[in-house]
Amino acid sequence: MSIGEKIREIRQKKGLTQEALGLLCGLRGTYINHIEKGRYKNLTVQTAQKIALALEVSPEELMETEISDKAGLPDQSVTDMLKSFTADFAGKLQKLEIIEIPIRGIIPAGNPTVVEEIDLGVVRVPREVVEGKIDRVFALKIGGESLSGDGLHYGDNVLIDPDAPIIDGKIYAVRIGGTEVLARHVYKENGHLRLESSNNEYKRVLATEVEIQGRLIYQMRKL
Repeated sequence: MSIGEKIREIRQKKGLTQEALGLLCGLRGTYINHIEKGRYKNLTVQTAQKIALALEVSPEELMETEISDKAGLPDQSVTDMLKSFTADFAGKLQKLEIIEIPIRGIIPAGNPTVVEEIDLGVVRVPREVVEGKIDRVFALKIGGESLSGDGLHYGDNVLIDPDAPIIDGKIYAVRIGGTEVLARHVYKENGHLRLESSNNEYKRVLATEVEIQGRLIYQMRKL
C-alpha cells in the first residue's frame, strides 16, 4: 500500500472529504487528491506530519507502509528497521576496524640466510583481512627481490598464516637446513620441495629438510 492509498483509507474511515482534510492540515483539496492518486510520491517530512496530525495518526503509521512496500519486505516498524540497519552497519564497521599485527623479523626474498626473530614494530590492517586467524597471524618484512615478479620488493611487509595448508605455487616462508630462511613459491616434487622465485636472477632451490613457517596471505607495499 502506498502512502497515498493509506491516507485515503484513513480519511474515508473518518468520514472526511479531500477538501475537509486539506482545510485541517492547511493544504488544498486538489493537493490531497494528487497525493492519494500517487502523483506526489515523495512527501516532505513536514507535509507528512501535517496530514498525520489532521488524521490523528502518527507520521510513522503513514510512512512505514510506504517503506515496507518499496523494500519488498513484510510490514515492520520504523524502529525495527532502524535496529536491523544499525546491527548490519555495526558488523560492516567492525570488519573495517584496524588491527595491529606484530612484525617478527625480515624474511629474505633473495638467497637463503640465517635469520633471527626480532621485533620490528607492527603493521596495521583491516580486521576482515585476518578474520578468524588474528591470534596466529604475524608479519614479516621482505628483504630481497626474488619475488619482484609478484610485486613484492625490498621493504614491503607481508602477513603470514602458519596454519595455512600447502598449495602448489603459493608463496611461503620456509626454513631449510634448520637455520636458513627465505620466501619462495613452493611446489611438491618427488619427495622434496621445489622452491621457485619470480625473478630469473635467482635459481630454484630443491630441499628435503624444509620447515614451512607459513603461507603469505596479504602484502603491503612500502610507501
